[in-house]
Amino acid sequence: MRIADLLDPTRIVADLSARTKPDVLRELAECLARAIPGTSASALVEALELREKLGPSTGLEHGVAIPHAKVAGLPGIVGCFGRSRAGVDFGAPGGGSSQLFFVLAAPDAPAMLPLHLKALARVARVLRNAGVREALLAADGAEELWRVLCAADDSPA
Repeated sequence: MRIADLLDPTRIVADLSARTKPDVLRELAECLARAIPGTSASALVEALELREKLGPSTGLEHGVAIPHAKVAGLPGIVGCFGRSRAGVDFGAPGGGSSQLFFVLAAPDAPAMLPLHLKALARVARVLRNAGVREALLAADGAEELWRVLCAADDSPA
């Protein structure tokens, strides 16, 4: 599974307006719901918030967060990417703010768990690269963000 299978430019928010963790989840869930017919933004927000409460935080080191959840009724594993140049406190280790957010949502089915975990690992591998993070922070708009993510994910899963 490649990032291009999870994401397209319509599911990228180049400049998040959110300034809090709940608002980031809401803004990205709404973006994802608009792009996938029949998907409920409120169901996505609820599932993402529940996952955050279960811990540990999906805020990671180096300004990255990968919120993820299982949501009934999704057609497959889907993603949404957002960038906040100002940064948002997302509960990352060490207390740093997060600027790069990759939401993953998977159907709530036991058979999807291995694919969900594989997608999480794929996204984490790409965002672990300092050069990729720098390019994402410098990118101009959703199309360029998408190209950076896809170019960084140049090897098959």
